[in-house]
Amino acid sequence: MKLTHVDFETDGAVAIICLNNPEAGNTLSRQMALDLFAAASAARDDEAIRAVVFSAKGPMFSFGGDLKEFKASGTDPANLITTADRWHEAQYAFLTMPKPVVVGVNGMAAGGGVPMTLVGDIVLVDETARYRLAYTAAGLSPDGGSTWLLPRLIGLRRTQELIMENRELSAAEAVEWGLATRTVPQGSALDSAVDLATKFAKGPTQAFASARRLLHENFNNDFLSHTAIETEEIGANMTGIDGQEGLDAFINKRPPVFTGRR
Repeated sequence: MKLTHVDFETDGAVAIICLNNPEAGNTLSRQMALDLFAAASAARDDEAIRAVVFSAKGPMFSFGGDLKEFKASGTDPANLITTADRWHEAQYAFLTMPKPVVVGVNGMAAGGGVPMTLVGDIVLVDETARYRLAYTAAGLSPDGGSTWLLPRLIGLRRTQELIMENRELSAAEAVEWGLATRTVPQGSALDSAVDLATKFAKGPTQAFASARRLLHENFNNDFLSHTAIETEEIGANMTGIDGQEGLDAFINKRPPVFTGRR
């Protein structure tokens, strides 16, 4: 797999995917979107991969959309629309990943870089990082799933504040508001994400996948429909290889040895 703007490597059962065009601020160009979708798809489809890390190389996470690329399109929105569609496909690949995703936010996340930080289950943010949506400052409306993800995570009022006022959040505020899980020491976001993903990779992968699906679908279902899906999922996991191993280990007071299979 030849990628130019994204790094993809594996460490045991962990896939490590990093935006890697720091000279351009890891801006979200069409090529980076294509690379990221390819990397996320490879991690998704490889059964040997049991956890995924998503981060970025360089001093910032991402400055957001490649405004120079957009500007070069003139008044024809076709290029922007095509690029945005590719980014949404890449995000969706992470959101529907059937294995845990840990995001390491290593620096400034701006514009479309903000919703890209939200695709994981656990988001570890460098204590010096900052967040700013910045769309309206450039005369643009938000995209990248901002208006879908943010209200679900932090509520409508806070999302409106971020968009309308272009408020900048510190790493600590991002945690307090619910955009991130916790801060980590300066310079350690990627390593911390890999360490946590390595622990997840030894866990019950299929149970994690079920939990991800259930949490992402909960806004779309009524209570009885959703609990019916919960029951179906726990039943399938309980009777599977890892479910039986987990139950036996719990009853016999020993550490479980999960295989990642249902």
